[in-house]
Amino acid sequence: MNRQHHENSGRRRRQRRAPGAERRPPPLPLNEEGVPLATADSPKPSPAVFVSDASRTLYPWLPVRVIANSVWRGPQHERVKVDESGNAERYRCGPATAR
Repeated sequence: MNRQHHENSGRRRRQRRAPGAERRPPPLPLNEEGVPLATADSPKPSPAVFVSDASRTLYPWLPVRVIANSVWRGPQHERVKVDESGNAERYRCGPATAR
């Protein structure tokens, strides 16, 4: 095999771009503090809620304040989901299924 054929087989050379022709994503719009603004199609953030007293009695390991619809795992690996009103319920507590 000659040298030129050997160099061209298997690897391709990177093509060089013209100077100043870098690919960059469009800049993000920022607010007055310099924090990126949310786009129109982004989902609304979940609010922080206080966990109800009844839920804290059942699951004392839950923090006082959590993000709504968040899932928390307890010391015995039970999962609990806290809804938007602060009530906690068991989450995916059925038997595991084989994949």
